[in-house]
Amino acid sequence: MTFMTIAAIYPMAMAVSNASAAVSYGGFAAPLIPIIGAIVILFVTAPVMEYARIASFAGGYYGLAELGFGISAGKFVGLFRLFYDLFFDTLTATAFAYIIYTTFYVLYNYSMPGIALIGLAIFFMILLYVFTIVKLEHAALINNIIQIIQIAILIIFSIIVIARTPFNSLAAFNPASAPSGVSGLMLGVILAGFLFYTGYGTPLYLSEEGKEPFRNVWRAIVLGVLITSIVGTVTIYAEVVGIGPSKLSVITSVLNPGISAYLPYVGIVGIGAFVIAAWLGQLMGGVSPGLGTVRDIYALARDNFFGERGRAYFTKMNKSNVPSNAALLNLILGILTTGVIEALMIFYYGLPEGAFYALFLSGSMVVAYWFILHFIADFSLTALYRKYKFPLFSLRNFFIGIISPIGAAIIFIYSFYMGYSSLPEPYFGGLIFVFISAIVGALIIAVSRHRGAKWESYISKTVQIKQDKK
Repeated sequence: MTFMTIAAIYPMAMAVSNASAAVSYGGFAAPLIPIIGAIVILFVTAPVMEYARIASFAGGYYGLAELGFGISAGKFVGLFRLFYDLFFDTLTATAFAYIIYTTFYVLYNYSMPGIALIGLAIFFMILLYVFTIVKLEHAALINNIIQIIQIAILIIFSIIVIARTPFNSLAAFNPASAPSGVSGLMLGVILAGFLFYTGYGTPLYLSEEGKEPFRNVWRAIVLGVLITSIVGTVTIYAEVVGIGPSKLSVITSVLNPGISAYLPYVGIVGIGAFVIAAWLGQLMGGVSPGLGTVRDIYALARDNFFGERGRAYFTKMNKSNVPSNAALLNLILGILTTGVIEALMIFYYGLPEGAFYALFLSGSMVVAYWFILHFIADFSLTALYRKYKFPLFSLRNFFIGIISPIGAAIIFIYSFYMGYSSLPEPYFGGLIFVFISAIVGALIIAVSRHRGAKWESYISKTVQIKQDKK
């Protein structure tokens, strides 16, 4: 489960897209951003980790919303999460294709045609489907190996760079080294740093199949975030001192900053190993949340959200004891979403800009969906505490049930305002789509309830909430 968390966060991103974002805001102090970001993410996810200690539920976040706010809120979160899932599919599939595209572009100055990029993304979706229908133990074993390879390459390459560069300096850990000082650095943390870790929640969806989930899920989240933050800090430090303070703009302006930063130190053979690890890591970076998507569909179907026929179809298990029909639905919708976004971006902006926009448009939409999902989930724990008459003003409950949700809400609202207040196209259009999908989702829930939908609540029937009166 820890490696599933790491896979969803995707360590290699720390050398590529995350490095660009960190340097854009933090300059030479960019290594501080993943450190502070990890602290912030652990703070805002405290309610979700507490939920993992009291419930084991394949539907993830929507179980917490259901326990706190009732069955309609729960099913809304489950449905809304599916939109998040689809654009996460698009994000990871496009990133997989984009890594291959930028590798050929940077190393050989070759720009592959748009149809090839879309084909690579669809190939990725098929691979994702294969991993979601095999035995979970087999997928997990392969994932463990790939994550170890990713982490090893990042750490080894970073050590080589740090040992050979003349630019090593503790100034990289001084907030004053950021272009706009401490305020600019913290803006970078809010807009980029803690969002590096948005895939952390995968273990929630695997909890019903996990060993000792009440003990292991929350620990896997904490360990996954901490390990990735350490790897990210070392990686970004190696990149900024490898390039040098006077050339930091290279990291923010090239298509693949990881290749540009490491190439002078590890050579073309080393870059080959880096690229292969990045491809494999990006594959598992899609598989890990994809496993959660399949289980979200399964949990909704088990609760009769799609009707009796839907329940029979989407809860059907294959020989590997996996809901393969739910995985097939994810494949079909993922290919459609990915193909439409990439085709539109390439049509309007051409290459390489269209590939870039397809990647970051889907990424910005995933972030917006995540803000809303997390906002509801955090306050669901507060509602749950009130419903079950937990002593809200005991020190532990006050922090988890009140301070963390309010603090998270402040961070989310501020991030939303700062990140989206002057959003250009195509990102603004993506944000509008997020709001429209929220409204449509709420209408679907309201109309279904008005028509007497016979939904069930598996989590309400199975959870046993024990309260500490201390």
